[in-house]
Amino acid sequence: MIDAYNYMFGNIPNNKEGKQLIRLMKKYLNTDRYNMRTRGQFLIDSEKPNWRKYQMGQPINKSKCLRIYITDELAKERSSQKHNNLYETLSKVNQIKALTNDVLNINNNWGV
Repeated sequence: MIDAYNYMFGNIPNNKEGKQLIRLMKKYLNTDRYNMRTRGQFLIDSEKPNWRKYQMGQPINKSKCLRIYITDELAKERSSQKHNNLYETLSKVNQIKALTNDVLNINNNWGV
């Protein structure tokens, strides 16, 4: 199974060069299929004692480096469809089991 979520690039310096790299990646990304997210990595030294403020992720301006996550939307959609199909199949199997149990109980009660 294809993992739809991918941590692709890390330790990109949070400076002019790193931001230029991210800008160019966004510019040339095939947005019909992929989605790109940028997240902060490693707090700047002045923020180290206060990392608890950012337990859900620090802002980019408080980060030494950046990470890039690229999501394959097509694989994500296929995975979701597969999950939904599996859920529907399991629901049908459970319905059949319940009906079978009902029929067996009726036959047992009638002495068949």
